[in-house]
Amino acid sequence: MDGFPWREKLLASPAVAVAVFCVGLLSCTGLGVALVVSLIDKGGAKVDVTGVSTETVRSDRVQWSFTIKTESVDRSQGALTQEKQLNQALAFLQKNKISTDDIFVKVLSVSPNIETNRETGRETMLGWKFSQEIVVISADVDNVAEVSRRSSELISNGVDARFQMPQYTYSGLADKRIELLKEATENAKQRAKAIATTGSLSLGRMTNVGTATFQVTAPGSSSAGSGGLYDTETIEKEVSAVMDVSFRLK
Repeated sequence: MDGFPWREKLLASPAVAVAVFCVGLLSCTGLGVALVVSLIDKGGAKVDVTGVSTETVRSDRVQWSFTIKTESVDRSQGALTQEKQLNQALAFLQKNKISTDDIFVKVLSVSPNIETNRETGRETMLGWKFSQEIVVISADVDNVAEVSRRSSELISNGVDARFQMPQYTYSGLADKRIELLKEATENAKQRAKAIATTGSLSLGRMTNVGTATFQVTAPGSSSAGSGGLYDTETIEKEVSAVMDVSFRLK
């Protein structure tokens, strides 16, 4: 007498048969995507797949900024020195074919230059500090990138300039997200269909769609996260969408 009559009943269940097939498939294939098969009511099953879509885009906008600084004992002399440095910086930009329409000069900041003695706490007035930021916002990405790489020329000419890294962005990202969302969903469907077809099953209706994750990274980057990554350091970028989708198997 067989002491395990429940075993035949269990293996005869269609839902268990599907689960056994899918678990075996996951253990012997290298699809490179997380696939989770779960049982659902009335002997059915579903497959959860992750669809991915990636496209390379080129930045069409750049923002580059740097700050001109001056320190002087005399306030009036400091202002003259600051103005001279500012004019040198503007001349440098214009000489390198950056349009005046793309150059924005912020308000001059003037503050006392005070030194504090750490032991006594006594403050000594040393003079004045001058600071003014120049911002370049342009669609001429390649030229601004080249000028930023040669910005040390300003320092060698005596200008006290503090440079920021150029920030490159892509203005068509909103429309691109819609395209990638469609492609990622279709990619998920094809992956789910591959699982179903291998087991002589058919793909049923879509039962659930998760929240899409969008990332903008440097080409070939291994960066990964839950979303919100936006690379601004490279001109060429990879825009990717990741979508979790569930389908019924039948």
